[in-house]
Amino acid sequence: MTAASPPYPACPVPFNMARHVLTAGTPDPDKTALSLLHPDTSEDWTFAALTAAVRGTATGLLGAGLTPGDRVLLRLGNTVDFPLAYLGALAAGLVPVPTAAALTAGEVAHIIKGLNPALILHDPDVPCPDDPRILPLDVVRRFRALPATPLAHGRSRAAGLYRLYLRHRWQTLCCDARPPRDLGAGHDV
Repeated sequence: MTAASPPYPACPVPFNMARHVLTAGTPDPDKTALSLLHPDTSEDWTFAALTAAVRGTATGLLGAGLTPGDRVLLRLGNTVDFPLAYLGALAAGLVPVPTAAALTAGEVAHIIKGLNPALILHDPDVPCPDDPRILPLDVVRRFRALPATPLAHGRSRAAGLYRLYLRHRWQTLCCDARPPRDLGAGHDV
């Protein structure tokens, strides 16, 4: 058995994860912050480029009529779009709700009904039911070039800024089609 690791300091209150991530690059804005590895190449994002894209995304989301505390459902794939949208929502003081790209449109409809998001960021390659709150990915990508919005100061952890929605789908080997069952409406983390 190993010795217990030393306690880590608690997150400051208020805390904004986007601010925490982006300010890590302040001393060296040209340092690589994010690398997307492809079979034959990589796409590298410096802290300066990441910060500009995230803060531009925050500007766009707020410009779309959202206000701090609004929930934003993320129906995005495993691309750079996800971290930029996630951090952009946090930077604006919004509550991003990530979902697995493998969920079916029916499962997502159930989440939308229970969550009632103010906006749904949607990659057309990811299943999602039609909804008037959908903001297409091509629009979200254009937000990256907008001027930077100030970073939100965040809220206390007790306010539930970061929520994780757990889903479990029951299936048997004989393809029993029972409906999904909520394990919990949401858990603050």
